[in-house]
Amino acid sequence: MITTALTTAAAATGPYWHGGGFPFFVFPAFFFLAFLVVFLVFGVFRRGSWRAVSDARAVLADRFARDDISAEEYRARLSELSRK
Repeated sequence: MITTALTTAAAATGPYWHGGGFPFFVFPAFFFLAFLVVFLVFGVFRRGSWRAVSDARAVLADRFARDDISAEEYRARLSELSRK
């Protein structure tokens, strides 16, 4: 009697009983790709602002090396860049 009920249930569910149906691996793959895109987009934006501060520090160090600005002015401007 139990065997008959299981056979009937297996026949009623069709191919989905044996691994068919929606491929659930799509959900983790989609979220992984979405996370990767967000990470790359924000990484590019952050790197762009970091590069601008780095370039400003390089210009400041170059001006200090050429003796265009004094040591006190160099330190003051460098601390101002560090706050931003």
